[in-house]
Amino acid sequence: MDLYDLGEVSWWESQCFYHAMAYLGREGVILCYPSSPYVCLGLHDDLDQEINREYCERQSIPLFRRETGGGVVYLDNRQVFFQLVMRRDNPCLPLRRTRYYEQFLQPAISAYRYFGLPAKLKPPADIAAEGRKCSGNASGDIGMCTAYVGNILLDFDYTVMSNILKVPNSQFREYLCQAMQSNMTTLKDWGNSSVGYADLAALLVEGFKRQWDDLEAKTPDHELITKAREIHIKMSTQEWLEMPGKKNSERRIKIAEDLFLLERKMGSDRSLVVLLRNGKVERMQILGKPDSFFSRVDSLIGCEWNEELLNEMIGEP
Repeated sequence: MDLYDLGEVSWWESQCFYHAMAYLGREGVILCYPSSPYVCLGLHDDLDQEINREYCERQSIPLFRRETGGGVVYLDNRQVFFQLVMRRDNPCLPLRRTRYYEQFLQPAISAYRYFGLPAKLKPPADIAAEGRKCSGNASGDIGMCTAYVGNILLDFDYTVMSNILKVPNSQFREYLCQAMQSNMTTLKDWGNSSVGYADLAALLVEGFKRQWDDLEAKTPDHELITKAREIHIKMSTQEWLEMPGKKNSERRIKIAEDLFLLERKMGSDRSLVVLLRNGKVERMQILGKPDSFFSRVDSLIGCEWNEELLNEMIGEP
């Protein structure tokens, strides 16, 4: 198993090297961080539904669509990436890809614990500390391989992330920012503001060596660099970025595993903002003209999200 401890790379290299390895049929672990910020969509995300393109253009934040799953993420140099590429015929790879997260994420979990965070797996693919997400991860079949990708958060800009996502209105954006701040955490939050890439890379290498005792340090060769550049060109086209994705009838944003913020339209001049945790209403707010329904909103807190019950309460058929 090859190890590429790359340190700082360009924003596109932080995505294209593991894609290139997968298409070349190479197995290995990549550690790196991007020199500049960018937005990364999951394979099945819909660009126009998910992204505030005007904001990204105004802030000169580039867009990228990866070939792994998961949702939209904002990535910058305050995050350390760890990426694992395995051939699909590798006997260590289970048929159900989600079963491998527990092993893949163990080095990151151990690194977080080293710095005092009580990190643990939040199935299937999050790492959480005291119930707050500190790592979002994804996987996908690429070429002849399967890639697993994840990150460790040194710090995070919730305001920028809330502006990157397309939302119905400014009030929804405020709720989104608050929900992320309340349900995510970083190394800085736990008093580890001086921790850097070298500290985390050393711990991650140690963790992956426990899984792959034959890790061999490598640097990107001509074939890998060339393939990565080809992939960058392909994935920078408008056709690829604007590839149709999964669309929802309501605006629904995933914050963490089993935690969503959604908007439910209530006529032309009102909407309902709902925070759902494990399918239950944790918070609810009506935006727009108030009426008698306001007095009944609290009765839905703690209840299973039920469209039929909601329709009855607001008098819709």
